[in-house]
Amino acid sequence: MAIQDNSDRQTGNTRNQRRRLILLAGLLLIAIIIVLLFTSEKTRDLGERLISPIELLPLPGIPEVYDIQGYPAASERVFSRFLKQNANQALFDKLKNFLQINRVDQVVSPFELLRQGSDWRDLDEPPFAIPPVENWGSMIYTLRVLQREIVPRIGPVTVVSGWRTTSYNSKAGGSKGSKHLRFCGLDVVPQNKFTREQLVPVLRDIHKHKGKEWNMGLGIYKGIRFHVDTCGYRRW
Repeated sequence: MAIQDNSDRQTGNTRNQRRRLILLAGLLLIAIIIVLLFTSEKTRDLGERLISPIELLPLPGIPEVYDIQGYPAASERVFSRFLKQNANQALFDKLKNFLQINRVDQVVSPFELLRQGSDWRDLDEPPFAIPPVENWGSMIYTLRVLQREIVPRIGPVTVVSGWRTTSYNSKAGGSKGSKHLRFCGLDVVPQNKFTREQLVPVLRDIHKHKGKEWNMGLGIYKGIRFHVDTCGYRRW
């Protein structure tokens, strides 16, 4: 009888130990789930902050205005203030996503597309503006021309004038039919060093052989600044 009682006692102890192990395992599992949820939430928050690093600007060392081969251009520091106005941040995020979907978000820095021009200070106009959503599609083809035809020949470019409001365009003396008003035209400057004599023949050659295919407009201004759009085959 004593042997039987001892066996029952051992069996009970084994069951208690199993219950404790199950309980501990359950608590450990709950703790792991809590840690994962907390970590994922923090990671998501960090990811959201990293989506638009421009929000972290202004940063030390970034000027208000860049000198782009002799042309003034409002910098990220100015753009960061622009994003804080109205719903500009949300619209800019949507625009960046639209460009990414169409695989043209790396052609130029997206914020450059919203530069109105080089003379915003003289015109007393905002340096940046966001076009209506219905105009965004026009820019895709212009960026593809840069991506596929122009950048491979002359290297990366910087946008000094993209979308323009009617007010800015009027003060700047732009045409009423300006392709900037349709978010189709860009004024750009090569980042590589070119003389006008070196640059112009290359641009004319691109337009001659690829212009009709892209319905490409090409305008070459003084110096090395030039205009490109895909809203009408022409050259000036």
